[in-house]
Amino acid sequence: MTYAEIKAIASGNPLVIEKASVDAEVMRFNRLRSQHAETQYRIRSDLRRLIEKIPDSKQHIENLKLDMAQRTDTHGDAFQILLEKSVVKDRAIAGELLTRIARRISDSHKQFDIGSFAGFELSVRSSLWGRVEFVLKGKNHYALDATETSLGTVRSLEYFVQNMEDRLAHKQIELADAEKKHGELETKIGQPFEHEAKLQSLGTRQKELEEALDITKNQAANSLAAEVTEQAVEVEAEAENESVQTNVRQSRGKTPATKATASVRVAMAH
Repeated sequence: MTYAEIKAIASGNPLVIEKASVDAEVMRFNRLRSQHAETQYRIRSDLRRLIEKIPDSKQHIENLKLDMAQRTDTHGDAFQILLEKSVVKDRAIAGELLTRIARRISDSHKQFDIGSFAGFELSVRSSLWGRVEFVLKGKNHYALDATETSLGTVRSLEYFVQNMEDRLAHKQIELADAEKKHGELETKIGQPFEHEAKLQSLGTRQKELEEALDITKNQAANSLAAEVTEQAVEVEAEAENESVQTNVRQSRGKTPATKATASVRVAMAH
């Protein structure tokens, strides 16, 4: 607290209590305004992401429909896969070959075309951490992790191709949610701080109370008084020091004369 505020409290001035309340409210509304600004920033960021995502999602859905139209049946005896120029119709053998290929390229950090499956080109790739993925390439690219078992990798490829309808439905739901959120964010972006008028009113009252309590004036006066007092102390100290030095000089000047007078008295006595 300032000197003026402490002085006002000691005098029982009711304006001090009001100022304390106003100061607290100003701090609270300033905090709310900062939160509002942060929310607006997040809304703009989310909106930018959605603006980029929605067209990509629409294109993915259209490509997915085209890929569904070109896939071939792999159920039962219709199963076959082309691996490194050899057609394999046995799932167990196909799984073993896929496992060997995955082991062979696990440390290469590259992607290789290895054949085709269910109407899609088939490739394999490895990541920096040795993770291996098989990629079905149509209008879209679909990545599936290599499993721990040979037959499991084959089943994973078959399941994905045979259940593309589920993927389509999921992507359509995602698109609908994104479009809905996009519309909601557009209505929120640019909204003003709802308590701005109240904050401005409190700021005005805060200044009025400061003027009424002479806080700024008293602070300046107290500072000036302290400065004047300090200067006065310094001047007084300098004057006292000069007085002491003068006395010392005078004392030193009298000593030879005294000695000379004493010598004359001794001579006359003799």
